[in-house]
Amino acid sequence: MGMRLSSEDIVAVLKQMPSSILFKRIDSGELHCSKGFEKTFGITKLNGLDESAITFFDSHSKQKTAANELPFNLAATEGALSRQYRVQTQCRAMNCRVESGVITTSVGQWLVLYLTPDGNDFIDDNRENSAAGKHIAFNQLLSNFSSKLINANVNELDSIIGQALAAFGEFSNVDRCYLFEFSEDIELMSNTHEWVAAGVTPFIDELQNMPTSSLPFFISHISNGIFKVDDVSSLPDCAAAEKAVFEEERIFSLLCVRIMVNDTIYGFIGCDIIGSPYSWSTFDIQYLRRIGEMLGNTLQSLHNRKILQKMQVELLEANKQLEQLANIDGLTGIANRRLFDTTLKRDIQRCQEQGLSLSLLLIDVDFFKQYNDDYGHVAGDRVLIKIAQTLSNSCLGNDDLVARYGGEEFAIILPGTNNSEAKAIASRILRNITLLNIPHEASAYDKTLTVSIGLISQTNDDLQSLYDLSGDHSAGWLVSQADEALYRAKDEGRNCSRT
Repeated sequence: MGMRLSSEDIVAVLKQMPSSILFKRIDSGELHCSKGFEKTFGITKLNGLDESAITFFDSHSKQKTAANELPFNLAATEGALSRQYRVQTQCRAMNCRVESGVITTSVGQWLVLYLTPDGNDFIDDNRENSAAGKHIAFNQLLSNFSSKLINANVNELDSIIGQALAAFGEFSNVDRCYLFEFSEDIELMSNTHEWVAAGVTPFIDELQNMPTSSLPFFISHISNGIFKVDDVSSLPDCAAAEKAVFEEERIFSLLCVRIMVNDTIYGFIGCDIIGSPYSWSTFDIQYLRRIGEMLGNTLQSLHNRKILQKMQVELLEANKQLEQLANIDGLTGIANRRLFDTTLKRDIQRCQEQGLSLSLLLIDVDFFKQYNDDYGHVAGDRVLIKIAQTLSNSCLGNDDLVARYGGEEFAIILPGTNNSEAKAIASRILRNITLLNIPHEASAYDKTLTVSIGLISQTNDDLQSLYDLSGDHSAGWLVSQADEALYRAKDEGRNCSRT
């Protein structure tokens, strides 16, 4: 007769299992774990274990698993289980595939949970395939985000970086993954993007504008490309400041790599392990470096695009200013002769096409040569500026153009304005100029400065008759007609308007 195993014997056997398992007797609340579980989760001292010491999270929503969704409860009520969880102990949290089984013994049935951390889906005796599979998975991950980042604009970048950190954090089964940016003078650093696993406290808000001088040991290493710590407790005395920060955040192990943009250090990307030390592998470093290079290339491309866009904006602004200088009279600030000529041609065609009338006024300051002789050219310039302002204020249409035609002569284009409306505007101008009450001893009109106005109005039928003429000839004809009217105003005594 064979020896009958006791419950204690079964517990002892299962505890020695190299696989990561949790187990308990169905009719008992006492929970046990294997040596494989302790090794996987970095547990070195274990004085008893109960279900409250292990927390299960939904790895995607990051919400704590409800009681009826806990693995042991599901296994007991629904049978076989195979589900993804974020499993957290007092030492380590990991994304795991959790599967269940039942072992029947002479002393009852035992529920067993098999926990396979992400990335360890291959059996141990097939390590070559395991490494190849992980490389393939990582390259697929990298390719996915590279394609997104190639054409990313400024507005999309934050979201894509956040997605990349989350994907890498879950792939590497770490607790926190983040991006830091340095200020231009490398005196400050800020946590700009952060992903945390379920049950992990985020620190992004507290890690803004940190003086780099407060972490000299870290800065000296990251400036050279990499900062790798398997066990924070092993940091040297010269890293006391860094050690204090890491311990405060319960970081036991961390890996950071530098990000370069245009041959200048831009910042760094890093990841943390909370609760237990971890030996970073060559692959861990390689993968993080490649993510950092991908982000660096994207940021450099974006930086170059920003510079190009800035140059384009500056060029457009410079062209706009040059165009303005070319079209604006330097003394009065209103349109110059060049802008007047192009606008008149355009307005003739537009009014002809839209069935509108068009009027043109030519205004000349009376006895301006005598004014300059008596008061000086500086006073004459001031008068021209006042006249320009008064003409602009006397026109109410949005499309009206007031221009300095030359010397003391001004012109006003009035699209959509008929003859009677143009005459009313001319009368308003005469009145407003008189109200300026500018002294002019050589003037025959109460010794104040006045103007004379020549006016030409064209109905749409008139404009249609000009249609066969070229734009230059039709505009020139209108100007000549307004100029003849101006001479009539001068011949008839000045300070008046004539058609």
